[in-house]
Amino acid sequence: MEDAGLKRTARALLIAVLPLAVGLAQEQTPAAGSFEDVAKRAQAALQARPAEAAKLYRQGVEMQPAWAEGWFNLAASLYDLKRYAESRDAFRKEVKLMPQMGPGWAFLGLAEAELNDPEQSLADIRRGEELGIRGNHEFERTVRLKAAALLLQASVFDAAMEQLRPLADGTENSPAVIDTMGLCSLAVARTMDGLSEEQRAVVRLAGTASWALVSHHPEQASAAYAELLERYPLAPGVHYTYATYLIETDLAAALAELEKEVQHTPDHWLAQILLSTLRIREGSPDLALASLRAALKLVPPRYLWLCHAEMGRAFLASSDAAAAVKELETAIRLEPGSAQVRYLMAQAYRSAGRKEDAQKQTLEFERLKAQQDPAAVPEYQRFALGGRN
Repeated sequence: MEDAGLKRTARALLIAVLPLAVGLAQEQTPAAGSFEDVAKRAQAALQARPAEAAKLYRQGVEMQPAWAEGWFNLAASLYDLKRYAESRDAFRKEVKLMPQMGPGWAFLGLAEAELNDPEQSLADIRRGEELGIRGNHEFERTVRLKAAALLLQASVFDAAMEQLRPLADGTENSPAVIDTMGLCSLAVARTMDGLSEEQRAVVRLAGTASWALVSHHPEQASAAYAELLERYPLAPGVHYTYATYLIETDLAAALAELEKEVQHTPDHWLAQILLSTLRIREGSPDLALASLRAALKLVPPRYLWLCHAEMGRAFLASSDAAAAVKELETAIRLEPGSAQVRYLMAQAYRSAGRKEDAQKQTLEFERLKAQQDPAAVPEYQRFALGGRN
């Protein structure tokens, strides 16, 4: 899902992200073998000769260990050479010296991703994003695509999609972004390389529709969704993604699309969960429970809590406080940091006459809510509360 030549492009682009100290010392010819000489030759080699640049930057940081720009460009050169462990270590040196520079953290995350350390990679990429990586579109796209790919592998589809949203501010429409958006919108935890030709076509059309929507081209989005339904009505995820498109404007139509999805693809667990949410809204908690029991057998382990939380919500809607308490207590054991589940738990305890327990859960809900922004729990925000692409 990456652009051709992505690693080399990212390295070259990042030359401009941090100023090179040697740029201030070019008014005079440095003495051979001096730090200034090594730095100047390293800079000259950086764009076209990464092996030479890495060797020279290594010399430079050995001469001046506090040279943050040298560590950064050493790490970038090593990354381009696919020496990812060395690149990671050099980026760690750089971010220690310049902890407020977002690009260093983001590039560290890219190196960690290549070393099959997805959790640390995502943590460092997110730190880089918080500090700021905007201003160089190609670099930001590189980072966000990598983060989205890692999240897709973990079936965290909504968070993967959120990684791409900031790119919609401009004129971004690269195939890699469209493909990744399609995988997110259909909830496909695979790479494009692992799909058949027809499956790739479905993903690309779904991505075209979803990307048109998030980049504020509603007419193009509507046309692409219509084409997707006409050409691939039985493809997994098609009715699910169309339901997420409809959900804010036509709940009845969205519900009908989700029913088609689970009929054609009963193992689409996100469709089962979202269907249960809409069934609770329409006053059919018993039908919602049927969907959730199906989803409970399908979801990745990390989402078991979400099924139990929604089952608790369904039992609350059915006025079965005892069953709601049981399900929500299970959800809290699995995901103690969810503010939304604490809120539901307080409701269930109150319905069961356990006022003291309800008050404790309300206080915990308020504490967690103060700590978390909406992006902190995107999966539950969207699938339980009915957000859209």
